[in-house]
Amino acid sequence: MHDKLINDWAGLGKVSILSVEDDGFNQELASAVFAEFEDITIIQAGNGKEALIKLSENSIDAILLDLMMPQMNGFETLEAIKENSNYKSIPVIVVTSKEEEKRRTYKLGANDFISKPYSPMELKLRVFNHLNIKRFSDLIDDIQDNSKNSKASSTLNMYDLRESLRIADSSQKQLLSKLGALAHSDMQEGKNSSKRLGEYVTLLSRLYGLNNREIDNIFYSMSIYDIGLLRITKDKLINGDAKDYQEHPNLGLLTLDGLEDTNLVKMAKIVTLNHHENWDGSGYPNGLEGESIPIYARIATIADYFDELTVPRVYNEDTLNSIDALEVMRRDRGLKLDPNLLDMFIANFEQFRDIKNRLT
Repeated sequence: MHDKLINDWAGLGKVSILSVEDDGFNQELASAVFAEFEDITIIQAGNGKEALIKLSENSIDAILLDLMMPQMNGFETLEAIKENSNYKSIPVIVVTSKEEEKRRTYKLGANDFISKPYSPMELKLRVFNHLNIKRFSDLIDDIQDNSKNSKASSTLNMYDLRESLRIADSSQKQLLSKLGALAHSDMQEGKNSSKRLGEYVTLLSRLYGLNNREIDNIFYSMSIYDIGLLRITKDKLINGDAKDYQEHPNLGLLTLDGLEDTNLVKMAKIVTLNHHENWDGSGYPNGLEGESIPIYARIATIADYFDELTVPRVYNEDTLNSIDALEVMRRDRGLKLDPNLLDMFIANFEQFRDIKNRLT
């Protein structure tokens, strides 16, 4: 755990932490906790007023904030930080001995809370986690900006995508849904797309008999299975160029290839590359046929197809109601879709329609 944490910290580069505390001993303790990390700088402030000055003079990545201080206490300081557009995205971890103050600090915008006396390892892990989340959010902003710019560097976008995926896989899988929402940002209710697709594959995977670990991984894979779309400019998607669009499975795989092969990443690679393969061999990118298409991808194909038929996407705004979509899918039984999986989908159609209605 300790060696891994040191390696993970190295990936964040230079980090500046502002420690706001009027007690000299506690200040030295906070500095000692992070002393082994050569890229971490601790900047000290003895009260809230001094903290705001330090914030204006330095680029700060995280704040450790005591509550009981002279001149300007922690509550006032927290409120001032979160009301300032220049500082409000900086994660603030409140450090205090009074558990009852937790709710008040959260209402004021605190990102986390740790009680004195704290475990040094717990403090390191919490700070690291929030720095990871902040870096993830910054990368998402960069990806959004690049996706709007047809001249943006594909190499830069690849780096941002890989780094955001690495953070989400190692820190909080829930962050992956933000990437999914970004890939499907032009879908109706795009913010729910990952959850909706995840619930479709969860239900179908249970009906098929996958184990709980496989179901968990395929759920999160549906947040990033279309990540290759983020490497195609929006104007090309809107114009509906089939050649450009059909590149997105390979582009997605290239993005995922830069990551550590965790169980989730292995699953996501399978789904990303193969979710447009058809049962009769007419799909892409490799023209796989029947059971040579991995089962995870066949499950994803049914979920993706139903969703594409019923929810507008940037490359296809025409949609059907759920019943009409089901009829289209029936006609594709044994052509585009695995007949056995489709039969399970049809037999439990009301449950799938309920998910669609709830999350659209």
